[in-house]
Amino acid sequence: MKNIQAKRFDSYSNTSTLVVTIIALGLLFSFSIAMEKGVLTSDYEAYAQSEQELQQSDENSSLNPVTIKLESVKFTSLDDSGNNQLKVEITYQTHDPKLVNTIMAGVMKVYTTDGILIKTSSIQSGYVLGQAGPMQFATTIEDQTIEDVKAEIAMTDTTHTEKISNTLAVDASLGK
Repeated sequence: MKNIQAKRFDSYSNTSTLVVTIIALGLLFSFSIAMEKGVLTSDYEAYAQSEQELQQSDENSSLNPVTIKLESVKFTSLDDSGNNQLKVEITYQTHDPKLVNTIMAGVMKVYTTDGILIKTSSIQSGYVLGQAGPMQFATTIEDQTIEDVKAEIAMTDTTHTEKISNTLAVDASLGK
């Protein structure tokens, strides 16, 4: 009888040893995969930013759901009409995920160098806002005597009442 009980105990012991071994091997394998993929690492990369960069970054993302940056500005003469065209290309970055895939608009106000508003252009039908991307604003200035202008560009809601971005101020001189 003792012999039968000893065999039964040995089979339970062998089974539990086998289970513990399998679990330990599984954990070791998972740990090695995690280390290989860099999931478990103690290295952290740090990048230095100036105080001004940190403030700008905080201001842009905390105050404005969208940040716009200037890519290019051109104020040129249109060939056939004698009118001039101001073209401003920007890029935008959306900080509020709720705004992605919603319809938004944009406004460009053009002033003389002494601050007189001469033209307001807007994206009339709106556009679908993505996470980030390029945009272009363009308007025709019919007064051919104007050679220097200032413009302010901002992104807005579709009613043009609520500004959703920072405002870019640009200066442009007629390139003949």
